[in-house]
Amino acid sequence: MDPITLDRDLAKKLDDNMRAGGSVELPFPVVYAWTHTGQASYKSAGGPLYFGGWAAKADGVHAVVESQHVNIPAGWELRTLAPKDGGEFEAYLARGLVVAPLGKRASWLYDGRRYPEYVEGGRRHLQVLCYLAERQGENGKAKFIPWGPVVLTAKGYQARNVLDAFARWDKATAQLRRKIAPGVPAWCFYFALGTFGKDRQAVNVGKPGAQSPITPITAWIPEGMNEDTMRLLFVGNDVAAQMADYAEQAAEWLGAWSQPVVEGQPLVEPEYTDPPENWAPEEDVPF
Repeated sequence: MDPITLDRDLAKKLDDNMRAGGSVELPFPVVYAWTHTGQASYKSAGGPLYFGGWAAKADGVHAVVESQHVNIPAGWELRTLAPKDGGEFEAYLARGLVVAPLGKRASWLYDGRRYPEYVEGGRRHLQVLCYLAERQGENGKAKFIPWGPVVLTAKGYQARNVLDAFARWDKATAQLRRKIAPGVPAWCFYFALGTFGKDRQAVNVGKPGAQSPITPITAWIPEGMNEDTMRLLFVGNDVAAQMADYAEQAAEWLGAWSQPVVEGQPLVEPEYTDPPENWAPEEDVPF
């Protein structure tokens, strides 16, 4: 049977007319995870509730798991969260996620509007499309199993922390990549992004008199990283090809924040525990 065809320019025009003024969504199933601030009151519970890390709404995770026939990644904890504005919902929490980033978009939020460039008093909003992997095994027997796409989202100081983490990974792997993987970018090697260590790290952010603590997101840089480490962390050619395909499919989504957005457009993820905070613009990460 012959496929249904339509002039490409005509199809694009009709599609654009319907998309105008609306939010652009990714054309494939994806889990959205946001930075989660650990609370000192959860010391006895430990884990991401205390140390901080990442959170993803359980409904969204379950939808992707069912449609893509994958398992919930090992180590994700199902918890009940209560946002400041009331109500409760279930979410999966993890201290760290193993990812390979493939594209990002950033904007500044101020007075109910989104701006593509920094505005005085604005708050940075960052979303990074990544390929998630699940770590299985420990030490010499560790391996990384490809899982699928995930969007990491962060605001304010945590957005800057995430960008800094990518820059640290790029710098930490540069020498080894030049030696064993010339021309291969840092983003083709999995790395862990989250909170690490036995001690809870918290810093107060915000304006004087209205500060709140956050548990900063950082990159895990393995001690004694060597050629074997890099070979273990390499995503592989098949996953790299999938990443490139996802990036191509996400081109419209990645560029959607290049123009101001009027008040009222819904954001993909809600705000939960992030404090009000600002950070002046700095150099972005080159991916």
